[in-house]
Amino acid sequence: MSSALDQLAELIRQKEATTRAKKIRVELEQASTRLRAAEQHARQAEQAIREGRTARQRELEAIDGKEVLLKELIRKCAMYRQGHEPFDASAEKLIADSRIEIDTERRTARAELDRITKASEEANRELLAAIEVYRTLRREIERNFSSYLEECESTDRVLRNAETLLPGGRLHALAREVEDGQQHFGMITRKEQYAQLKIWIGRYRLLQTEGCEAPDDPGLTQRIFHLLKALSKQYEPGYIDAFRLEFQADWTRYVSEAEAQLQSASEDARRNRESEHARDEQHARELERQRLSRVNGRITLDALREQIARDDFPDEGFDDFLEQLKQVVNCLGASDPELLSLAMPYREQIDGDGALRALRLSLDRKHQEETREDDTLPEGSEEVVDFTHDRRGLMIGGSVREDVRRNLERLFGFGKLDWEPYEDSKPALLESLEQRVRHGGVDVVILLKSFIGHHVTEKMRPLCQQHEILCVMVERGYGASQIAEALRRGLQKSA
Repeated sequence: MSSALDQLAELIRQKEATTRAKKIRVELEQASTRLRAAEQHARQAEQAIREGRTARQRELEAIDGKEVLLKELIRKCAMYRQGHEPFDASAEKLIADSRIEIDTERRTARAELDRITKASEEANRELLAAIEVYRTLRREIERNFSSYLEECESTDRVLRNAETLLPGGRLHALAREVEDGQQHFGMITRKEQYAQLKIWIGRYRLLQTEGCEAPDDPGLTQRIFHLLKALSKQYEPGYIDAFRLEFQADWTRYVSEAEAQLQSASEDARRNRESEHARDEQHARELERQRLSRVNGRITLDALREQIARDDFPDEGFDDFLEQLKQVVNCLGASDPELLSLAMPYREQIDGDGALRALRLSLDRKHQEETREDDTLPEGSEEVVDFTHDRRGLMIGGSVREDVRRNLERLFGFGKLDWEPYEDSKPALLESLEQRVRHGGVDVVILLKSFIGHHVTEKMRPLCQQHEILCVMVERGYGASQIAEALRRGLQKSA
């Protein structure tokens, strides 16, 4: 018996669910239509009260000004009567008529203000009722008819917009906007921060002036204010007088002006970002151009070394050598150390305009620095001179200057000082210098590091050590002081 009863109950429940499913679709459509209409009506009423309140308040201010003027005129009339001056009898009637006009204008303005206020309140009540109906229906759909939720999406968006038209809804909307905005507040410019804070505090003060509250969250108003103050203290975009509660303004106009400031600041920020992006791209292109230029310069340097190594150079191909030097100067600059070392042996032959002229000037400066003559030896060189006296010296590297050679020969007391230039293109010359060392034709070898390659050092030093000949390396130039210091270190090391 109970089983049949349960089956009957289930059958009735299914029938009711089917019937309700058909009805709820119709009710959902009706509730959505009602909510959309109420939202549109409330939005129009809000626009009307925003514009109407501002206009009526201005009218009331003008009427107050008329009343002040009337009182001033009445006072002057009284002064003339006290002085027994003749006075037009129609003045009393004009005063009475003025009072009636002022009272009538004030009543009319206040009545219009009351009318649009009541219209807004009525529209809000209608909207609140439509929202409540839709919410109730929405909760039932969530519990029992989840398949209809997709049909609610568009109306849900209308609901969110409609909630902002209600006093409490506007407070909640402002709170959500501020909370969402603070996450990205530090990413906008200082001017944008200043304008955005003015918009938020202006809207807050407008809602405060209108007496807006959130019945479901009594502390929301204070939280919004403290959140805005915290943003102002953290980022310090500038002084905003609206944070002072005693400051008063036309808040609708205040917000509108702040929105214009924000738009201008955003445009400036956008232009600055575009300019910065363009500068970054240009800088990246310039860096890439310089990198490729350096690569090309090194490749051309390697080609120059191969050209110098040919047996017929510089008698053949020197014009092509100069052209390639121009390319290297344009790629690496006229002061590149490798370029100067490679071109120094041909300094006297390098002449021309533009890149070649810049290279020649750099070579001349380096040559002057490295060939600066020392007429005297530094103190403590007696041991070096005692060693070099009457010995046969061989100096390798650079461009031979006879005046410098004779001066060095005199200062160090060499019996004979030979100065041999070395070029990578003359491998036979290095072999002849090696033969002189092997056959005992030299007592001291001086290598000018700035003008020779590593392979010269790698060959000459072990060879001199094998034949017990002093071999020293001058790190820079070939002045007497530098050579004396190199010899002194060499003697100490050999000792």
